[in-house]
Amino acid sequence: MKKLLSLALAAVLCLSCALALAETVKVGVVGENNEQWEQVIIPTLAKEGIDIELVKFSDYIIPNEALANGDVDLNAFQHYNFMNNWSKEHGVELVAVCDTLIAPLCIYSQKYTSLDEVKDGDGIAIMNDVVNEARALRMLEATGLITLKDDITDLATVADIAENPKNLVFNEMEAALTASAMSDPSIAIAFLNGTHAKDAGLTNDQALYMEQYDPNNPDMHGIINVIAARADRADDPTFARIAEVYHSDEVRALFDTVYKGVYIPAWE
Repeated sequence: MKKLLSLALAAVLCLSCALALAETVKVGVVGENNEQWEQVIIPTLAKEGIDIELVKFSDYIIPNEALANGDVDLNAFQHYNFMNNWSKEHGVELVAVCDTLIAPLCIYSQKYTSLDEVKDGDGIAIMNDVVNEARALRMLEATGLITLKDDITDLATVADIAENPKNLVFNEMEAALTASAMSDPSIAIAFLNGTHAKDAGLTNDQALYMEQYDPNNPDMHGIINVIAARADRADDPTFARIAEVYHSDEVRALFDTVYKGVYIPAWE
């Protein structure tokens, strides 16, 4: 009996030690497209005593505030351009722990099947954060619907449109709202990123126009999404391990089977 009690006590102590060593990492995400976390990263790291807790947000404003304030340890929703611009504007240095994915920006419509159908005075739903707005405007310029000024910076806004021959009306809004805005009769086309497009049940095949990522163009590096951390914690070995699992073959397979082009792996 004493031997059994000793063994039971040892087991309890071992369990207590294991629990004490377990680490919880809060990761801020946007939207419901988190299969790589839920199906691969979380269960894999749980076996190593690393507990990943996803903290879900619905917009692009709060996740970086939560990271800066220490409410989350990491976040995974933004690309380099967005992160670097946010860091500059808020005086808080955020850095990339690793590259994750590329989410091509797409133009969708509930009214038209081609951009050739766009009419004079049509409304456009476009994101209001300066980084992605500039990205969308450059796409629109590539379609020939507008022309931007020659001397604009990387952070172009609607004020930098030089020519708008169809008198398009730009409705600037938070990125999470552009999908629902398409039901507004005044909105002819809308810009959606991969997260919000997938949340809305849309695929790249349904897009009227899709941003083309060129890995050989250094100017496009900024649209690569990342796992972000505060600079003072960037070298945390647990974060490095999370990055390793994110770059695994199992996660890579999900991009083919689940995301099917909505997200493209950025680490290859």
